[in-house]
Amino acid sequence: MRAMIEKYASLLQDSSGVQAILAEMDRQISDASISIDSAKEGVREFSKAIRTNKALLLLGMGASHYANELFALQLRKVGIQAIAISASEFLYDPLPVWKAPVLFTSQSGESVETVRCLSLLQGCQLFSITLNGNSTIGRKTYALVASGGEEKAFAGTRSVTLTISLMASVCEVLGCFTKKDLQRALLSGPETVESLEKALGLLIQARQVVATGRSLFSPIAHLFALGCEELSRISILCLESGQLRHGPTEILSSDTTLVLFRQDGTLGQLAGSFEELQRKAGFSFVVFDASSFKALDQAVTIRFPTGEDMLAVLGMMSAFQTLMITFACAKNPYTGIPRYGSKVTTSE
Repeated sequence: MRAMIEKYASLLQDSSGVQAILAEMDRQISDASISIDSAKEGVREFSKAIRTNKALLLLGMGASHYANELFALQLRKVGIQAIAISASEFLYDPLPVWKAPVLFTSQSGESVETVRCLSLLQGCQLFSITLNGNSTIGRKTYALVASGGEEKAFAGTRSVTLTISLMASVCEVLGCFTKKDLQRALLSGPETVESLEKALGLLIQARQVVATGRSLFSPIAHLFALGCEELSRISILCLESGQLRHGPTEILSSDTTLVLFRQDGTLGQLAGSFEELQRKAGFSFVVFDASSFKALDQAVTIRFPTGEDMLAVLGMMSAFQTLMITFACAKNPYTGIPRYGSKVTTSE
């Protein structure tokens, strides 16, 4: 997949941004494995607090918020009252009463809204997942620190993979799956790179791109859309599939490419409803498919190991990162070089 990114990076007027992203991606799997081992004690303490209280509030911004949503959905499947709220929302509209543990997720540990929420939750057990243990959040919470230091490139790749890996490690301790399953997920990927190339062709020719998924596969759709927007400077609509079905389907047309993240089980079967919709609207169709079902008609299907939990999501990380980066390279000659934003947002 690195070769695919390098191929499209050659189109850029300035490839330094993409080269910085590639440097991060090259390390993400090894850093994830190291992080899981080095944070064992913190993972045990965090897991104990979750198991004891049966509740967790998760706060973060940007990609960290979507990672929190993924984690919360996995925890809810095992009976934990897990609520993921963006830190900016909680800052101005906090929950009236919260006594259970809190997780602050921030790769830098300095995202302004997340830092400001610290003062609102004194008296709670405060945990964090960060890449910077010396940050404000790292110092003021019980921090699970990912390996390798802060991410330098603009769009989140390594930081998101490490964050989700540590969250999955907590879920492993809580009995959601085995450590062997987690290690296998880190090393998994698409059946073929050729399917990614075909998907890229559909995205490049589309006038609009829409991303969607259900349950745990909705946050990964949001992560994909966020990365595409940051890097390509093109708006991408992303909605949870149920929300997409309630009205916004009217925007779908032959000018659209729909990117669907599909899991196994009942929710994977529900994805079949998009076949009839595609026949009516004529949109192009890309499916990141971790289901055991027949591929959807008229779709470019990117196959992954079967699953419906966060390990299936983790197995898609490198592939969806590759697609979002190459799409951006085809659209923005300065991919990875921000105009207005910064890696760490320190003002509201």
